[in-house]
Amino acid sequence: MNIKQRITSAYRYIEPNLFIIGLLGSIGFPAYYFIWTYLFPQPYENLLLRLVCTLLFLPFIIKSLMPKWFYRYKEKHFVFSICFSLPFFFCYMMIRNEWSVVWIMSFMAAIFLSIMIIYDWLLILIFTTIAACTAALIGYMTMGHIGAGFHASYLIVFSFSYFTGICFNYRNRIEIESKQLFSQSFSNGIAHEMRNPLGALYASQEVLLELLPDTLTTDPQHNRLISNAEVSKLRNIIKDNISVINNGNNTIDLLLNSIDNQKISSHSFHYTSINDVINNALNVYGYKNKNDRNLVFFQINKDSMFFGNSILLRYVFFNLLKNSFYYKEKTDFKIIISVYSKHNETIISVKDYGKGIPST
Repeated sequence: MNIKQRITSAYRYIEPNLFIIGLLGSIGFPAYYFIWTYLFPQPYENLLLRLVCTLLFLPFIIKSLMPKWFYRYKEKHFVFSICFSLPFFFCYMMIRNEWSVVWIMSFMAAIFLSIMIIYDWLLILIFTTIAACTAALIGYMTMGHIGAGFHASYLIVFSFSYFTGICFNYRNRIEIESKQLFSQSFSNGIAHEMRNPLGALYASQEVLLELLPDTLTTDPQHNRLISNAEVSKLRNIIKDNISVINNGNNTIDLLLNSIDNQKISSHSFHYTSINDVINNALNVYGYKNKNDRNLVFFQINKDSMFFGNSILLRYVFFNLLKNSFYYKEKTDFKIIISVYSKHNETIISVKDYGKGIPST
């Protein structure tokens, strides 16, 4: 990502908490002026600089009332406000107060706050460095020196606080992103599991419509008789529909149970026939039309047993079928599923004759 994308990402990450940040900044900067001036007097204070910081935080509170043109610059304003009001302000005040203990601690707190708010390590590294160097330059221009009260060991403490804060925050960010990816994958799985049963049920309803008469008689005494074959077919369709619904529910339950640990429990593993799983997958898959089933060919030389979760294996075939059917418009398209033994291993091969992935 470039710098602009990183700024956008950092803004979106912290946007839900901007009101609280704006409230704390707007109240904190003027409040601490009175604390450090009258309650615990410090060698140097700057009311004007604190008011500037307060004004920078106000848009976070009244964001909905800001003019439309402000929204074009809201992300830049966010980064500038945080960097100006935290690393720049506290570094400058620390220098002007000749590296007093109070302001050294305040500067370290500002470092941690800026890392928490702007979680992107590269943005923190760039903008904090610029802010601190600018503060040191202005401090030198106003005072003529910046070394009064300074000790080289301070830099070691600041560096340690700075880089450990970035490392821990970066690790936290990676964990959050991994959970987001898992949630996205989980939701996609649920959507896919809903689509297949619905597709199968849709196909069943079409068959039911074919069995029912096109027109109804106006004579209430007239009854239409259906054959034993039609009754049997209707019962089989209803049983298949119930089976489709149960299979979909089982898969969804399995995914829901695994969301906490992000893994499938081995208690759901059983010995299952590969032939039965594949045939079941081909029968309940949600084909978009009836002819799609005729494009899938299944060949098996010898059935084998596998130890695992049959629902998840079927789920694998669902995904493979969906990916293959994406390019089914190609001439002579077909899907061949083969099961065979090789070197005491069972091989399951799925091959489609679609467009394929470009060689590039």
